[in-house]
Amino acid sequence: MNMHSSRPHQESLALDQRVLVLEDRVTALTEALRVLAHGLEDLPAAEPGGRRAAEAARQAYDLLLVAGQRASEPDRRPGA
Repeated sequence: MNMHSSRPHQESLALDQRVLVLEDRVTALTEALRVLAHGLEDLPAAEPGGRRAAEAARQAYDLLLVAGQRASEPDRRPGA
């Protein structure tokens, strides 16, 4: 195989990798927003002082932190 025919394949793999990373980040953001929204719901039985909201914020932060670490893993290649 010559160099010219492998370049489009490499570019396609790079694009696939970027799409996978973006999909993972959108999923993580969606989950973090779900957790935050649930924590901010104004339920009559909720504890005063915002403890529920603070816990939701911590969980959302943890979800985004894990997603960031996963996105930087080198083995997240298509076909790997």
